[in-house]
Amino acid sequence: MPLFIPYHMPLFFFISGLFFLNSLNKRGVKGLVSSKLGTIVYPYILWSLIQGGLAYSLQNITNYKTTISDVLSLLWLPQDQFWFLYALFVVFIFYALAYSLLRNVIALFVLSLLLYIFKADLSIGWSVANAAINFGIYFCAGMLFSHFKANEFKVSYGWLLASLLVFVISQFCFHNQFYTGDLAKLMMAFVGVGMVILLSKLLDQRFHLLGLLGSCSLEIYLVHVIFGSGFRIFMQYCFNIENSVFHLVLGTLIGVFISLLFAEAVKRMQFNFLFSMPKHSVHQNKT
Repeated sequence: MPLFIPYHMPLFFFISGLFFLNSLNKRGVKGLVSSKLGTIVYPYILWSLIQGGLAYSLQNITNYKTTISDVLSLLWLPQDQFWFLYALFVVFIFYALAYSLLRNVIALFVLSLLLYIFKADLSIGWSVANAAINFGIYFCAGMLFSHFKANEFKVSYGWLLASLLVFVISQFCFHNQFYTGDLAKLMMAFVGVGMVILLSKLLDQRFHLLGLLGSCSLEIYLVHVIFGSGFRIFMQYCFNIENSVFHLVLGTLIGVFISLLFAEAVKRMQFNFLFSMPKHSVHQNKT
């Protein structure tokens, strides 16, 4: 897993930034925030309570002892993977307001870069705000990428091989500590993000499963820990399987594809309230 840690979360923020401007221009700041309340805040609260409740109920057989206070602290201290949704919502609000003032994508990117560089001097004690600052630059990079329509470029195997070479070199240098520091991590993360984008554009033309995974990415993210950890607990306590490679490979596959099947089942059964706030139509009679 250390191979993926430096860039997988930057990738998520980058992808979110790709759709930011289109959504903001279509809905406005108020409409954007309102929509994110339904698609980010609502599932964050719901699944924090569900996963937290399960963790509390099963704490005797899990690696971490979850308390009631851990579960109920979700409004200011997100648990486990849910920090991403909280930080993403903060990023959406901050850059929606910033864009309404600056009206310039490049200025937003420069702002995010300055915040990233001088984050240590800000001395912010709230972990969510620190995460928003730390990953906001990738969100703005995605915004910049979309603004200049860079996502419409043609991908060739030559570009992919070149990006893979740079990626391998950067990973080798990073894990052998040839360079350290936030700017080095930033550049390495962008290399990883670029490589994944090039690879995805090529594979998506041949494997439509990637498109399906992408369309259900939020749903998978919300429930993958429940299914992945549930599989690990089941195999450990029922079959006494402790092999780390076994759990890493099968746990990842279970976490992704069982979550995908669950998301598709939810859609088919029209239990959409599990992943987004129910929409109530208001009908007005015309007189």
